[in-house]
Amino acid sequence: MRQKNSMMTGWTTAWARTGGAAVRPGRLMTVDQWEQALLFRDGALVATLGPGGHRRWRSRYTVRRVDMRPWVLLVPTQEVPTADGVSVKVTAAGQAQVADPVAFVTAVQDAHGALYLAVQVALREVVAAHTVEEVLAGRAELGAELTAAVRGLDLLGVTVASLELKDIVLPADLKRARAEVLVAQAQGLAALERARGETAALRSLANAARQAEGSPALLQLRLLQQLAATPGHTVVIGTPPLGVPPTAAPAPAPA
Repeated sequence: MRQKNSMMTGWTTAWARTGGAAVRPGRLMTVDQWEQALLFRDGALVATLGPGGHRRWRSRYTVRRVDMRPWVLLVPTQEVPTADGVSVKVTAAGQAQVADPVAFVTAVQDAHGALYLAVQVALREVVAAHTVEEVLAGRAELGAELTAAVRGLDLLGVTVASLELKDIVLPADLKRARAEVLVAQAQGLAALERARGETAALRSLANAARQAEGSPALLQLRLLQQLAATPGHTVVIGTPPLGVPPTAAPAPAPA
């Protein structure tokens, strides 16, 4: 009896090491649609079970379930120097999925930790190869470059569908400098628009002056329009007295 208990303790320790659950002989084991199950006997992999019901009549089996659904991969804030020596804080996010459940379980002790390390190293390499302006301007391109830069995924049995730079935080002094540049650009655009407006107004006044010089009556019509638009004025229009003919224009001098 003592020997049997010792043997059972040894099997329990083995199951704990592999991270699997014991399979009772003859009992139905169900694998969900989104899972694959690795079946071990005496610590050796004997089968990969797909979704559905499975039954084993022999003893000493353990099973390790692997979720095959994609999961969100997050890399928290990393402070990385760019190619021009500016330290920026960046975060990355993406989606990962198990492609090979056997490699995912047996290749490394902690597949999630190894994947996180691989993405972290790739993130530092990609950001360090670009200037801060390139990092800010080409975020979409850097995401594709980051996805391609992650190494060792085949060994881990994992695929990374996509990665992107989620947040980019600049140092405080550089952030203030960029804000000042944006303000200066906005002020320059405003000054340019004011100058264009003043130029258009001067051009309009010059055209009006030329027209008034050629036809003085336009000035009187403009005056009457202005007076009509602003009530409260008394306008006296001078006319010749009764019986006094208008002054005739002087006759041209003989040649």
